[in-house]
Amino acid sequence: MTLCAVLLAWPGVALAVTFVDDFVAGPILVATGAWLGGHGGTLLGVLVFNVLVGALVASAALASRNMKPRDQARIDKAVDSAAKRRFIGRYVHRVGDDHPWSTALVAAVISPVLAVLLARFVHPAQKLVRTTVTAVLAYGLAFSLFYTGLGAGLGGLLG
Repeated sequence: MTLCAVLLAWPGVALAVTFVDDFVAGPILVATGAWLGGHGGTLLGVLVFNVLVGALVASAALASRNMKPRDQARIDKAVDSAAKRRFIGRYVHRVGDDHPWSTALVAAVISPVLAVLLARFVHPAQKLVRTTVTAVLAYGLAFSLFYTGLGAGLGGLLG
């Protein structure tokens, strides 16, 4: 597999990773919270998880810059289809640098990679720096605080 093929597939791979991270990162964050306690475990879990999510989202955003027109057309069709859905439809065209609350909601509830990719395709002229930061913080903080807090609570009950 060539590097070009990996770069073309990377946004989809990154999106899939954010859908299964509950099974991998969740237990690790629970164990960190239980092992190191409320303050230390939460701080470490939040910092490490947010850095990893930031790297994942930024790399997917960079890789999505070089999409071929055929792939772009398929994604545009999928975005239009998603815009007709009940929950996400309201927010599909409202993610991006100018809409931090919509971006944060899509990132926290669904995926930070999806929020940034939607913004890339719906608003191609935007730089997406604020979108990326908003998506990473919304998802990373919600996810890591929940799981490390759960671990710290279980550690306090069992320890």
